[in-house]
Amino acid sequence: MVKLSLKNAALTVAAAAAFGASAQAFAQGLDSAESKLFPRYVTDDMLLNADKDTQNWLHYSKDYESTRYSGAKQINKDNIKKLKPVWNLSFGVLEGQDSQAVVVNGMIYVTTSFNRVIAVEAVSGKIVWKYERELPGDVFPKLCCDVVNRGVAVYKNKVYLATLDAHVVALDNATGKVVWDKKHGDYTYAETFTLMPMALRNKIIIGTAGAEYGVRGWIKALNADTGEMVWQTYTIPGPGEPGNETWPGESWKYGGGSAWITGSYDKANNTLYWPVGNPGPDFDRHVRVGDNLYSNSNLAMDPDTGKIKSYFQYTPNDPYDYDGVNEMILVDVGGKKLWLHGSRNGHLYGIDRVNTKKTAYGQEHVCVWATAMQRVNWTKPITPANNCKPIYNWPEKDVVYDKVTTDIAPSLDGGKEWHPMAYSHRTKMVYVPVYDFAMDLQAKKMEWKRGEWYLGAKVINFNAGAGAIKAFDAATGKLVWMKSQSYPATSGMLATAGGLVFYGDPEGYFNAVDDETGEHLWSFQTGSGVHGNPTTYTVDGKQYVSIVYGAGGGGIWPLYFADWLKTNTKGGGLMVFAVE
Repeated sequence: MVKLSLKNAALTVAAAAAFGASAQAFAQGLDSAESKLFPRYVTDDMLLNADKDTQNWLHYSKDYESTRYSGAKQINKDNIKKLKPVWNLSFGVLEGQDSQAVVVNGMIYVTTSFNRVIAVEAVSGKIVWKYERELPGDVFPKLCCDVVNRGVAVYKNKVYLATLDAHVVALDNATGKVVWDKKHGDYTYAETFTLMPMALRNKIIIGTAGAEYGVRGWIKALNADTGEMVWQTYTIPGPGEPGNETWPGESWKYGGGSAWITGSYDKANNTLYWPVGNPGPDFDRHVRVGDNLYSNSNLAMDPDTGKIKSYFQYTPNDPYDYDGVNEMILVDVGGKKLWLHGSRNGHLYGIDRVNTKKTAYGQEHVCVWATAMQRVNWTKPITPANNCKPIYNWPEKDVVYDKVTTDIAPSLDGGKEWHPMAYSHRTKMVYVPVYDFAMDLQAKKMEWKRGEWYLGAKVINFNAGAGAIKAFDAATGKLVWMKSQSYPATSGMLATAGGLVFYGDPEGYFNAVDDETGEHLWSFQTGSGVHGNPTTYTVDGKQYVSIVYGAGGGGIWPLYFADWLKTNTKGGGLMVFAVE
């Protein structure tokens, strides 16, 4: 920090020489003046225009629109085969690594499992500081899906971490020292945080996990300077709120609706778009007969007050755990303003983010198109004719108490899991990591107990399947190309102006394909399964691509690929590549 203090005096001649003539004029009549300079200070303007910034990676999905698209094109189809690792950072921890490199003017901030944060020089890989949080031992039974974290938000001179024990911590971005640490949930109730927060106009926006434990989900905004709550909105409406009648009795109290993936923001209409997950219990729909708003929905909200303005629900009264928490990509394509959403229910959607129609529970957005991403048999074909609402294939595929329902497609992982897709402004395509598995289910009556699993399932079997990377026309939902693989697609996507799409896979390969055709152009074995996200940045005019690797996480991975770990290893890290 640089500080200039003037007390009841004009500048001396020496000071005037040092600070210039403008400083003389500025000082006249002032009692004091102060200037603060912080390295890597992140302004609102930087965040609002992150889509045009090829140097940094400031948001969870590159920009407020969540495109995961970079205009950087130094690494391209012509030189991709020359891409080589330039440094590797070992995290020194095992378990799942769901994070990514967040980059501010030559400095990377990356999280690891167990809520560690590391600041590292983006060119050399040299560690500048580390923050290591001591987690309470009794938090681990309250975690659905491993000790994961998806990254820190960067804003002003701080980085913000949402923790597994339901705190939000603000760290000095230059030193890693704690500026403030605020509790915003109760992990003993299974309110836990795994998401990367969103920084928006002096607010830090978070959402809780915990639907598998019957937590009533919420989204919350905090004051970025103090950590105090600005507003909180529950995703499951209580008595007197629109939609509460879609929950019989007191089922809303345990209704789920987690919000553990970062939302999007539309600058033009000042609207926050946030995804909401599965209802609770996950599989026993019979104790919550009704649409179960706003589970498996996307919400449009006022970012200043948290008020829900409108919504779209994908899978009402869901008995399959088709968690609707996946990201929303905001695009203007085909003459329409859409959000794109890949759901675990097996469908990719183009939803009009501006136009709505009135329902009994408020304003619901209009579905423009819906496309099945793989084999789907739980519903009849979904079309815009009835605003893309499912027509359930019941009783054949209903989940009931007295028998096992077999071959329900897709499995509870999708469709598409949480790993974020990418949209290319170059091709107008959306690139989706797809699962193609089926499952067998049987429901079970359960009583909700605080801090305990609340699945409502007796049998969950995953059946054989595969994965794919698929490219869809964002204007129509038409499939353009696909690249199949033996295992599910367990990494986020990255699209670039260099004509490339990057992603990782559970076998440990980091891949690049042609964005127009899907032709495989390059790969590198990282040494462990990839479940994190790729990002790209430039320093001094040179482009780099990064990937967080480390096997682990939830879903079918630990069940299906336990044999993989007999001949492969866990172990997380960040690997950075450049054309040398």
